[in-house]
Amino acid sequence: MSLPDHILIVGLGKSGVALAKFLYGTGRKIAITDAKTREALAPSLKALEGIQFEGFFGGHEGDFLASYPFVVVSPGVDSRLPFLMEAKAKGIPVIGEIELAARFTSEPIIAVTGTNGKTTTTTLLGDIFSRAFKGVFVGGNIGNPFINHVAAKEDGSYVILEVSSFQLETVETFRPQTALLLNITEDHLDRYGSYKEYTDAKYRIFENQSSTDFAVVRAGLAHEGLKAHTLFFSSTGPVAEGAFLEGDLMKVRVKGKEFLYKRSLSRLVGVHNTENLLAALITAHIHDIDQEIIEGALNQFKGLAHRVEPVREIGGVVFYNDSKATNVDATKRALESMNSKVVLIAGGKDKGGSYRSIAGLKEKLRAMVLIGEAKERIAREIGDITQVYMETDMQGAVERALTIARKGDGVLFSPMCSSFDMFRDYKERGNIFKGIVESL
Repeated sequence: MSLPDHILIVGLGKSGVALAKFLYGTGRKIAITDAKTREALAPSLKALEGIQFEGFFGGHEGDFLASYPFVVVSPGVDSRLPFLMEAKAKGIPVIGEIELAARFTSEPIIAVTGTNGKTTTTTLLGDIFSRAFKGVFVGGNIGNPFINHVAAKEDGSYVILEVSSFQLETVETFRPQTALLLNITEDHLDRYGSYKEYTDAKYRIFENQSSTDFAVVRAGLAHEGLKAHTLFFSSTGPVAEGAFLEGDLMKVRVKGKEFLYKRSLSRLVGVHNTENLLAALITAHIHDIDQEIIEGALNQFKGLAHRVEPVREIGGVVFYNDSKATNVDATKRALESMNSKVVLIAGGKDKGGSYRSIAGLKEKLRAMVLIGEAKERIAREIGDITQVYMETDMQGAVERALTIARKGDGVLFSPMCSSFDMFRDYKERGNIFKGIVESL
């Protein structure tokens, strides 16, 4: 596609580095701006050694917009920053990394979004499709920027992407041939002005689809106005076209055919994972993958770290790491999957949503141990449902949980919050939790 010679990149995380390498390789003059200082960005800047660029770091002040008629935004950057709004008002194109990469891509795109389950479903789809086709790229919000696939100049069969609401904020022509919406619950209200703003961003995944495309949507979610052929999945009742759970069978109805899968074929536990499996099954059959191939992938897929991950049993108490539960609904689903009384370790950086939905599961709780910036707010909102203990760090929380738990209980670390008050990301947080449990 045609791009101007001068391009500004906003944000120097993993996507920003990949964008800089790609655009510099096409001969463009690039500039990079990031709110962090050069010192804080040292690892990213080291990755760009040998690449010429103009840098604006430590804030977004200055008149650099005047020299750059095209702006590409990394997903972690709020697209409503004043200088980006100013650029849009001046008619300067402001798009995201995923939009840019899609403009250079000819392979069919399968895109997955939702509040929870995106990474599990995207990874599972990657396993299924890689067994059936050659050259399948799996990336996006899952950790490997889409633009890396473009830069590699390798022809493939499918592009399978995890797509966040942040990435969908900056799409214009992005059009997945198959788009999955797994679920929507309160999240990122520290970034969005309202729940509607958040849901509107999620639904942009369908914005550019046509009647020849497919939309895979959880039954009960709004679907009016979708132009794509829409199929539904449900764990609670049958659907005419799509997939649903009936007893121990997952039934898939696609293209006038019905396929049956035993739920026990997959080792993923919980209703939320049943829904992830159903969505993946629909997608696989939309693309005519043989049932035997799908069954092989389901049987081998072990799930991902930091998602209700068993860590260790101590004196009849099993510890679980669910650090990826960065919102309340994820913790609710984790609790629903537990078959014992639970000591819940939670807390972190508050994201603005309500914690009250956990109250419906109070019979599951032995106690809560709270840490992080949000602990006082969580205690105020749902401290009436069970015994609450406050700790200052992870070590104290784990040790406290062990003293509270009884034989046969589970200790579930499922924070309901983001990690950025105390940790670099949810992975570091989960690994620290596991390390402490292993050291007990």
